[in-house]
Amino acid sequence: MIKYLLAGSLFLISLVSSAQITKDTTTAVKDTVKAVPAPVLKKLAYQINIPAKWKIKEGCIETDCSLLSQADTLSATFDKFTENINIVYQPLPSKNYTVEQYVEYSRKYLPSVVKGFKVHEKKKIKPNAWMMVYSGEKSGYFQTWRQYYYVKNAKVYIVTFAAETPKYEYFLPFVTESLNSFKLL
Repeated sequence: MIKYLLAGSLFLISLVSSAQITKDTTTAVKDTVKAVPAPVLKKLAYQINIPAKWKIKEGCIETDCSLLSQADTLSATFDKFTENINIVYQPLPSKNYTVEQYVEYSRKYLPSVVKGFKVHEKKKIKPNAWMMVYSGEKSGYFQTWRQYYYVKNAKVYIVTFAAETPKYEYFLPFVTESLNSFKLL
């Protein structure tokens, strides 16, 4: 009988020890896993986080740079449109030109290059920044754009996310963090 109690006790001790080792090992593994920071596109005037698995378009320069998505498989046909984030900046007509004036200029100009131009949202997000969402047809694609305008040192910086309209809502969660990370330096 003592033999059986001793064997049973040893068995229980080994189970408890095994559970403790497993618990401690799991905790140690969790503690060593670190989030990988998003890659950053940094230029002299600005920086922006690059969405996961996107790439910088070849030929990227300070005043005109694009980030490109991977080819998607959301449609049954070959996808010819590449969703993108484009960053451009240019001097303003005068140092007194405001971001509000530039947004209004864009709202009036865009219908000349975007067929069926329609503004869905337009709002001030900071004292020197506005955001406008619009849609229409350009280059044979029905697209939706989310465009941010920033004014600093008599320059306008325009950050634009472009997607085919049916895919806009799908891509928006993947690019929002990146768009929100844009910072003038």
